[in-house]
Amino acid sequence: MLGAIERFEMEYKSIKKGWDLGAKELWDQMVKMRTETTLPDGTRTMNDDEICAKVLAVKSGYIKGCGFGPRPPPSSTSRSSIDEMSEKNKELEDKLEDTQDTIKVQQEKIDAQNVLIQELQEQGKKFEQFMATFMNQQASS
Repeated sequence: MLGAIERFEMEYKSIKKGWDLGAKELWDQMVKMRTETTLPDGTRTMNDDEICAKVLAVKSGYIKGCGFGPRPPPSSTSRSSIDEMSEKNKELEDKLEDTQDTIKVQQEKIDAQNVLIQELQEQGKKFEQFMATFMNQQASS
């Protein structure tokens, strides 16, 4: 994929005609800035898009010679899409509330079962003690 500086060169330089008026000087500035912003280890402090934006002067997202950069979403949203989003939001809130209610009921059931398990364990211990006492009485009689 070509960088912004290479795209600029392809746009403003032709094999037959050479450079468009003034484009060669801008391209030279970009190449010089690329060299100046490249550290000895090869890392760059500015990428090609940033260099083009600086040399060509960005205005309202448009970079002369490179076109528009990323565009923000439209500021005006249609009323119907707002209504659709509100309806979807309401549906999701209802679903969340239902899910939270289900979780609460399930947790109550788990808590009740844990209490029952604890009671059964205590009864099991009492039964073991009873059986041990009974066996001792049988053995001594």
